[in-house]
Amino acid sequence: MAFISWNGKALPSPAPGVKYEGQQLVNSARNAQGQVVAQKINRRMVKLSGITWNCLTPEEWKTIRSCIEEFSGEVTYYDDLEGKFISRKMYWGDYSAEPYWTDKQGKPLMLVNCTCSLIDMGYEDGD
Repeated sequence: MAFISWNGKALPSPAPGVKYEGQQLVNSARNAQGQVVAQKINRRMVKLSGITWNCLTPEEWKTIRSCIEEFSGEVTYYDDLEGKFISRKMYWGDYSAEPYWTDKQGKPLMLVNCTCSLIDMGYEDGD
């Protein structure tokens, strides 16, 4: 199984360094005594940041960029809390890539440091 798949399509394995970032949304305010009164909203969301491919061909990067242009979709990844691969609806954050080798016309023959992130949209299965 791929480390990350997008809408059932396996993406190339990224370099080490993918970060699992957790975020808990909270509806909160302070009462008359100055104490925080908080209510948890939904489950803890996950952001997969620092997804990096050290070196890709233009064709490989085009495949990933095509996924990014779809904006949102189902991402399957290994969840350390569940201890298994799970799927969540996510959207793509910012991305970047650096042309490395180019042909005489300037067309990239290799791209390096191709980086992006995936952000959990908070939906549960069936939503």
